[in-house]
Amino acid sequence: MLVPVFIVLVTIVIMAGRIRTIDGVVVEASRDAARAGSTASTYDSAISRGVTAGEDTLRSGGIHCPVPVVVPSLDARLGVDTVQATIRCKVSLSDLLWHGVPGSIPINSSFTAVVDTYRSTN
Repeated sequence: MLVPVFIVLVTIVIMAGRIRTIDGVVVEASRDAARAGSTASTYDSAISRGVTAGEDTLRSGGIHCPVPVVVPSLDARLGVDTVQATIRCKVSLSDLLWHGVPGSIPINSSFTAVVDTYRSTN
């Protein structure tokens, strides 16, 4: 009688741990994407560097997500340029538990980095 309850509890703990691990990788990827974009000298290179850095971090973490969205923007309140990277993932429950489990969980992260004003312009 207690065995099924124990199995369900262990499954929930395993799933929660895997979700937390994936969330950490997505947060790290958004941070890396924003920081890489903030070192670029042009809008296009900011997007290119940000997407590449985000994808590399996700790949090294073993996560398969859509291409990260990197949005260079100007923060009018502070008068400084910033790069914001947002990564949105839909993680399949079959990836978290076992094959055949239906459904997915959205995991999102955004990070904003200030553009390096002393970066090289060449």
